[in-house]
Amino acid sequence: MMSKKFLVVDDSKIARQKLSEFIKELNFSVIHEAEDGVIAVERFKKIAYDYIIMDLEMPNMKGNEASKLMLEINPNINIILVTSIVDKKELIGALKIGVRKILRKPVNFEMFAQAVKELEIKDKDER
Repeated sequence: MMSKKFLVVDDSKIARQKLSEFIKELNFSVIHEAEDGVIAVERFKKIAYDYIIMDLEMPNMKGNEASKLMLEINPNINIILVTSIVDKKELIGALKIGVRKILRKPVNFEMFAQAVKELEIKDKDER
């Protein structure tokens, strides 16, 4: 078991459960969930997560805003944005603030596994 810490942020409980299942299938064990950006940022301040799986459209605080706050705290955090939004400007904005990957909903296991694997390799290369 690898001890990377994941925070899954999505206002949909079903989406959080599905993403958590994907993470477990990849043999990662530490998974926390948050139902909006405000809660996610609070958890992030207390726990050093390795990966944030972030929905873009959420009540209280959108994914981009939460990502920006997290990246101000830790610029090296791996944020994977998960979204059904096709607004190029919003997606480019996410990449500009430091989001590492963007996955289009519906996300399947292969897409998710590939994104995490690429980030794992990138992290090893940067050490």
